[in-house]
Amino acid sequence: MKLDIGCGPKKKPGFFGMDLFQYEGVDLVQDITQTPWNIESDSCTEIVAYQVIEHVPDLRSFFTELHRIAADGCCITLTTPHYSSHNSWADPTHIHHLSVAFSKPFTTGYLSAQIPGFSLTKAKITFGSVLWTWPGRLICALFGNRTYEKRFCWICPASSIVVELQVSK
Repeated sequence: MKLDIGCGPKKKPGFFGMDLFQYEGVDLVQDITQTPWNIESDSCTEIVAYQVIEHVPDLRSFFTELHRIAADGCCITLTTPHYSSHNSWADPTHIHHLSVAFSKPFTTGYLSAQIPGFSLTKAKITFGSVLWTWPGRLICALFGNRTYEKRFCWICPASSIVVELQVSK
């Protein structure tokens, strides 16, 4: 199964949609803060969560549940506003304001021992399509994400973060 977590009214075509609210197209109404989710273990071959993780109070439980429902080899794509983005701060329901390294504790950091089985395949900072976003893009390309976040993100704000993880069991 391909799962779209927090799909809202715009479920990704070909995906099973899960959301807190019963929008049109939602297949499962589920509060993701309440675990376990009503999804079988090892059943998902692909998982997407677009603009969801910043709303989740307990990221450890969220990642634990992702690992439980994911099949071996499952690709998980998480997208969230970058902490320098106005969108990160404009929504009062955002609990977290994340950097591009937010998944590192779950892949190679201290939480990887508690919740094993995630490997990072992609971590990317995205910028809007507006012409004046080129300095941020250039800094990331030349000096890397860490330098951009430490020294330049408030000068040239980013838009979003896209992280892709692969699950191994």
